[in-house]
Amino acid sequence: MTTADGALLHGLIRGIAVYRWLTLAWAWVGLALQHDDIEHAWVAVLALAAISAWTVLATVLVATEHPRRFAPELIVAELALGAGVLLADGVAFAPGRSQSLPWAWPAAGILTAAVVGGVRWAIGSGVWIAVASFIGESILRGHVRWTVSSASKSALFLLAGLAASHVARRLREAEEQIALARARSEVARTLHDGVLQTLAVIQRRSDDDALRDLARNQDRELRSFLFGRDRAHSDVATALRDAVAAAEQRFGITPQLVVADDVPAVSGSVATAVAGAVGEALANAAKHSGADRIVVFAEPADLDGELFCSVRDNGVGFDTGAGSTGQGLRRSIHERIAEVGGRVEIDSRPGRGTEVRLWVR
Repeated sequence: MTTADGALLHGLIRGIAVYRWLTLAWAWVGLALQHDDIEHAWVAVLALAAISAWTVLATVLVATEHPRRFAPELIVAELALGAGVLLADGVAFAPGRSQSLPWAWPAAGILTAAVVGGVRWAIGSGVWIAVASFIGESILRGHVRWTVSSASKSALFLLAGLAASHVARRLREAEEQIALARARSEVARTLHDGVLQTLAVIQRRSDDDALRDLARNQDRELRSFLFGRDRAHSDVATALRDAVAAAEQRFGITPQLVVADDVPAVSGSVATAVAGAVGEALANAAKHSGADRIVVFAEPADLDGELFCSVRDNGVGFDTGAGSTGQGLRRSIHERIAEVGGRVEIDSRPGRGTEVRLWVR
């Protein structure tokens, strides 16, 4: 997690801090109630004192929003402390007892690791704590045996981490959508009474047909962005047809569109990014390539739901390693596709045309 993450995720981290205190309190209560089963009281008290000190430290870091509160080394240290206290079960309690000295406190480290690091950290930390718990129980019983209790604890640790990572991911997605909506609203307030009215005046009063068409297209695209209309296309084919139609109207070209019947379904944001990238590639071909044939093609890239799309022309081409045309084309397309986690390749040589290839999920 970075300091740029918002209030929703910080609320989740604060909830984990409360969880630490609740499980810590119950660990002390459990120690007091089961003092007759304690063989080495000083080990138990020292272990719980250690996690008490860590709980105080973690609470202070979260409460003050300290920049190091999500540092990986602190997360690793908490996981190590949780594992150590679970191993202390075999030393603190009398042989034959199946107790848990820290109770559920070590799960706080799993939850933090999952929220900050994602699913890989969730699995890794869950396995780490589960192994420590199993070893501690084995030392306590005097023999190594995988029991129903061991399996239940291990499953609980893993499921807690996976659930926390899933919730954190969904919260990040929600905050991104909220931030986008707020940004669009702010831009709309700023531009509505200026740019949109200017475009409307041009459409009404200009005698230049080309200028009116350009103003109309820009007005439609700007309104779609500002007010959210038509941003989520129903499918890739619809998005690509819109992009091709816009290029035909704006540049007077006639691209050929070929879309396979089994193209994978993608989200509205991905379809919009693909349409935008294809539109940029068509604009570049219309302005610079001199091509008389442009083909837009889309098909499944694999069996896992990845989409492949390309824009190919038979124009003059260019040197991809130099020139403002190539750099501008790379920026305008790469940025759109990178925002949705895709990748782009641009293949062009002087005299041999250009092909823009992209892959998204």
